[in-house]
Amino acid sequence: MEPIKAGIIGFGRSGCGIHANAIENMPGKFTVTAICDELPDRRKYDAFPNAKACAAAEEVINDPEVELVIVATYNYTHALYARKALEAGKHVLCEKPFGYTTADVDSMIAAAKKAGRILQPFQQRRFEPDFQKVLEICRSGILGKLTSIRIFWPGFGRRWDWQTSRTRGGGQLYNNGPHLIDHAVELFGPAKPTVTARLRNALSSGDAEDEFHVLLQAEGAPDTEIILSATCAYPQDRWLICGTAGTLRGNAEKLEWKYVDWSKYPERPLDMVPLEGRCYCSETKEFATGEWVRPEEQTDTGAGAKPAPGPTLALYESLYRSIRLGEPQIVTPEQVRRRIEVMQTCYIQNNIPFPENTLR
Repeated sequence: MEPIKAGIIGFGRSGCGIHANAIENMPGKFTVTAICDELPDRRKYDAFPNAKACAAAEEVINDPEVELVIVATYNYTHALYARKALEAGKHVLCEKPFGYTTADVDSMIAAAKKAGRILQPFQQRRFEPDFQKVLEICRSGILGKLTSIRIFWPGFGRRWDWQTSRTRGGGQLYNNGPHLIDHAVELFGPAKPTVTARLRNALSSGDAEDEFHVLLQAEGAPDTEIILSATCAYPQDRWLICGTAGTLRGNAEKLEWKYVDWSKYPERPLDMVPLEGRCYCSETKEFATGEWVRPEEQTDTGAGAKPAPGPTLALYESLYRSIRLGEPQIVTPEQVRRRIEVMQTCYIQNNIPFPENTLR
């Protein structure tokens, strides 16, 4: 089969460092035929010397050779360019954020359905090994019914680039937040959450948030806490998941869990008679334990770290199979719409205006 010819709009840290790099490592499946960036010296990539250098997004979108448009521009333009590319009959891989509102997402989904093309959200961290293992353990039932989840990305540092300015849709909620929220919603389950959010600018030079604290709650679902910090100078566990039979904790390098089999213990019906000797309730528990250590590959320590290549290549492989073989998408626009709804609620709750001109 012919490799999928891709055009990349926006050739900065993501377009060049993540997407072009991934495509370079998938010969025979993808190739880059057009590169667009506002800076002329960033319209080239050594591995694809024949790629057309484009000054405007429309040059990529309207190029008849381009089959797949990769949108890696400023955040507030993602939905606009994705929709235009779909309307031009291209498949689209859209960087996060996958729009700012559910209206953004709905417009892209409608355009994809009308054009009969694939619309792929770039939620590559869904394929991270530690998250996949966390999902496996939680769904196995050995932790019992999940009661609480904490996902914490610690970091300590200042930023002063465009990602800290609301004028271009900056801020950590829609920058790294889509990954944490994606993991959280996947673990939270199908219930519609009540969202409580606090966003803060602590150290960054712009006016956008560099820290956030989000809580998801619903009847029958685990209380799910998502924290991204710019002021935490000590390492912390990324994962803490509690259930009625056990607990999991750990990070991208190592996970461990312990649990009990309550069927092996006697029933403990309510007893209103004071315990003999004024004792507290106490019983000896025998925990089974498990451990997972990340396979040999580059790790990702959280906020601000360069993403590991493995999950990106896994998403690209999934996209190739969807486009060329007609296989179902693993990460769908409809799934990501639920994540956008959570983040949209966070902005509304904190009286933060959405970026202008996301829909035109």
